[in-house]
Amino acid sequence: MNLFQEQGVKDYERAAAQIPVIDFGPCFAGDPGALGRTAPVVRHACEAVGFFYALNHGVPEALIARAFAASRRFHALPLDDKLKLRLNENNIGYLPINASVQGASTVHKATRPNQNESFFISHDRAADHPDVVAGTPLRGRNQWPDGLPEMRRDMTAYFQALGAMCDRILPVFATALDMPRDFFAPFFQNEAHANLRFLHYPPQPADENNLFGQAPHTDNSFMTALAREDVPGLAVRLPSGEWFAPPVIPGTFLINLGNIMRRWSNDRFLSTPHGVLNDSGTDRYSIAYFHSPNVDSVIECLPSCVSAENPARHKPAVYGDLVLDFYRANYFHQKGHRSEAAALAGAAAE
Repeated sequence: MNLFQEQGVKDYERAAAQIPVIDFGPCFAGDPGALGRTAPVVRHACEAVGFFYALNHGVPEALIARAFAASRRFHALPLDDKLKLRLNENNIGYLPINASVQGASTVHKATRPNQNESFFISHDRAADHPDVVAGTPLRGRNQWPDGLPEMRRDMTAYFQALGAMCDRILPVFATALDMPRDFFAPFFQNEAHANLRFLHYPPQPADENNLFGQAPHTDNSFMTALAREDVPGLAVRLPSGEWFAPPVIPGTFLINLGNIMRRWSNDRFLSTPHGVLNDSGTDRYSIAYFHSPNVDSVIECLPSCVSAENPARHKPAVYGDLVLDFYRANYFHQKGHRSEAAALAGAAAE
């Protein structure tokens, strides 16, 4: 029996009711009063569980389907072809199985590598982009397989659509945190730090000790938008400490908050632990989009979340520094990474 089963919820329907389905259609359409009605619902979800479903998000279902098809096509490539695009210092490219560990996690001690392979893209910058020319950290180019322009087109279109959707949610978060509606917008201008991760989880045994597709962790993002298909595997740790498999609700994205949002809100909004174990007996695919501020942004507890009775719990920090620390803890290829899991993977490869 694995962790998610051992500490699983006893009342599934009650657990499912804790993650609300929030209709963003009126807000995105600019309906009068919609922001004021939606923000309190988002606030409650963020304070109570850290997850919600986004309905009427504006991303066409056909675009999502093409993104999943592109992901399957990429992961079906020969391993040697994928390894030519191996994840670089900017965490863009291909991540093989047994090449990462949730070393930054404060909710679980991961001792074995993650059992997923992933393809990461970001803004599709040209070779003459000023940040590419300057070698600015975390502002590099995507890596693409040769001869597959349709894959690049569909993945890039999905990346852009998810970025636009998340930008449209920013005023809702700002209002929910009692800040001016446009507060977050400047932090996300000029190609904010965003990553799209096309994940493939091969089937794995359910009872191997401490072996996960993605070990329990919290995201480092401001927010994450997850697209899933019907193959189960995701588990979320509810405030009760129980693990729960949230259902797939057609027409929605599953949204969760990350450590940057928790830090900005002075821990008012939750960055909720979650993980993946694919014991379904078949391959599992999901697509995670991570929306975060520009790398030079200073993350400082919001004045609306600080008082004499509730002082700031986090010192101001540059986002780029925080994300590089996160990468070094989790990814074997990053300079300075040291972990038991990396040593085990290296020994197995020899």
